[in-house]
Amino acid sequence: MHSKNYSTLVKTTMVFALAVILVFQMTPTADAKKIRFSIGFTTDQTLESPRASESWQYTEMGCAFWPVLYDQLWMMGPAPEYRALPALATRWETQDRQTWRFYLRQDAKFHDGKPVTAHDVAFTFNYLPKNVPSYDVPDLTFESVTVIDNHTIEFKLAAKHGNPYPPIYWTPILPKHIWEPYKDDFSSFPNMKAIGSGPYKLREFKSKQYVWFEANKQYWGGAPQVDEMVFKAYGGQEALNLAAKKGEVQMMGYTGIGPLALREFEGDKNFKIIRSDGIGLIWLSFNLHKKSPIQDLKVRKAIMHGTNLDKIVDLVYQGYAKKTDSFIYPEMDNYNPNLPKYEYSPAKAKQILDSAGYADKDNDGLRNDPKTGQNLVFELIVPSDWGTELKLATLMKEQLKEIGIEIALKTLDLDTYYAFIYAPAEDKWDFAIGEEEPGPNADWIWELSRSYSGGGEGWNQTYYDNPKFDELLDSYLSETDMGKRKGYSYAMQKMISEDLPYAIMLRPDIIDPVRIDKWQGYIQTMGGVITWINPWTMIHIKPKK
Repeated sequence: MHSKNYSTLVKTTMVFALAVILVFQMTPTADAKKIRFSIGFTTDQTLESPRASESWQYTEMGCAFWPVLYDQLWMMGPAPEYRALPALATRWETQDRQTWRFYLRQDAKFHDGKPVTAHDVAFTFNYLPKNVPSYDVPDLTFESVTVIDNHTIEFKLAAKHGNPYPPIYWTPILPKHIWEPYKDDFSSFPNMKAIGSGPYKLREFKSKQYVWFEANKQYWGGAPQVDEMVFKAYGGQEALNLAAKKGEVQMMGYTGIGPLALREFEGDKNFKIIRSDGIGLIWLSFNLHKKSPIQDLKVRKAIMHGTNLDKIVDLVYQGYAKKTDSFIYPEMDNYNPNLPKYEYSPAKAKQILDSAGYADKDNDGLRNDPKTGQNLVFELIVPSDWGTELKLATLMKEQLKEIGIEIALKTLDLDTYYAFIYAPAEDKWDFAIGEEEPGPNADWIWELSRSYSGGGEGWNQTYYDNPKFDELLDSYLSETDMGKRKGYSYAMQKMISEDLPYAIMLRPDIIDPVRIDKWQGYIQTMGGVITWINPWTMIHIKPKK
C-alpha cells in the first residue's frame, strides 16, 4: 500500500469516527419509557441561540420554537375557519376598536411556577417591539398600556384597529421577573432556560444541532400527549429525507419535501402524504430607487409578459405551485379577482419595449436604453440556499433573453440578501426574488408597500413612494365597516398590480410526508402541518393506541 493511499485511509477513518461521535453528541439520549416526537429541520433554518431576536420570526425553527414555549393572548385556529381563539386571554372587548381590554386566565403559570399576570403582558408590549424591530407593527403600536388588575389589561392603540381579528397577534408573553434587568437590551440575555408559560418547557438547547423540549404537565390548556419533543438539525434536504425514512424524525419542519423527492415516500405504508396550498408567496421586488430603466413601468410590464409562469410551474415546481397575483390569497374574502393580467406573450413584451424606444441599436441581441445607449442588463439577486428560487431565476434569465433583456444573476448568503433587499436606496441590485408568508390575518404584509416618507423604511423592499397608497392603507387599517374595508383592500391590490413595485407570481404547494405508523393528530392548514400560524400539530400530536 502506497503511503499516500494509507494516509488517505487513516484520514477517512478518523473523519468517519468523528462523524459518528458528532451524531451521538447532537442527539439527546432517548428514554424508552418516554414518548418522544421528533421534527427535522435543515441546518440553514435552525436557531443559533434561544435569545429573543428576529430569528424567532425569520427562521423556520424560530417560528416553531417560541409558540410552544410561550403563550400568546390569542391564537389563530386551524383551517378552514382560522378563527381567533382564546389563549392566555379568555376574552377581549372594545367599544371603539382603538381601546381594547383583555381578560387573562387566572390559572396560567410560567415554567418556574410564577403566576402569569397583566404586569408580564404590559412589560412584554412595552419592551419587546423596542428590542426586536420585527414586532414593531401597527397592532403593537400603543398610545398607552394600562394594568387594570392582575388579570385585566387595557391597550389604547395609536389608531383604530379595523381588522376583524383582534389586535396584538402572534406575540410571546415574556416573564417580567426574568427579563426586566435586560429591558433595554434583550440581545444581552442568553435566555438559555427560555422560561415561558406554553405547553412545552425547554430542556436543552444545542446551537444548530437540536432543541429538546419536555411537556409542561401543569399547562393550563392540558399537557401535550407526548413526554418530549425534539427539533433535530440536518445538513441538507436529502439528509432530512433519509432521517424521515429511517424513523429518526416523524415529520419535517415547515417546508416538507420537493416534488422530486415524492417518489421516495409514495407507497410507503409508514407515511401519509399531505398536500396543502402554500402559505408562502413568491414575487419580484423591483428597486424603484435605482436610476435605471427598471424605474420605467413599461420595462417592468415587459418583464412580466416575458416571463412564462406556466413553464416555471411545470419545470421548477413539477406542477406543485399555483400562479397568483396578489398579497391576498384567492380563497380569502378580500381577494380582488379583477386585477390586471400579465399573461405570457413575448410578442406583447417586445411591442411594449419597441413603443418605449428600447431598440437593439447595435444588433447584439440586447435592447438599449434610449437615454444612455447602454444594454438592458439588470442584476437579479436571490439567496444562494434558496435552491428552487435559484432555478426559477435561471429560467427567467433564459426567457427574458428572448425579448432582449439580459439578467445578471447574483447569489448572496441569506444575511447579505436581507441586508440588500431591505435597503433599496443603497442601489446594490435592480430586482430580487422575494418571498413571504402573509397568512390569513395579512394586514402586516401591506407595510412592505408603505412609502419611506410615510414610515415604510425598514419594511419597504422597493422604495415604492405613493402617498395615495399610504392613505388607502391607513384607511384600510382603521376601517371597521367590513364592506368599506374590502373596498380599500381591492383598491390597494389594484394599485400594486398596476404600479408593479412588486410582481406577485407564485404560491408553491407544500408536500408533507408524515409518519402514521405510530402517530396521529397531524393538523393541516395552508402551508401544511407546521407553519408560523400552525403550532397545532405540535400541541395535539399523540401516539396511536
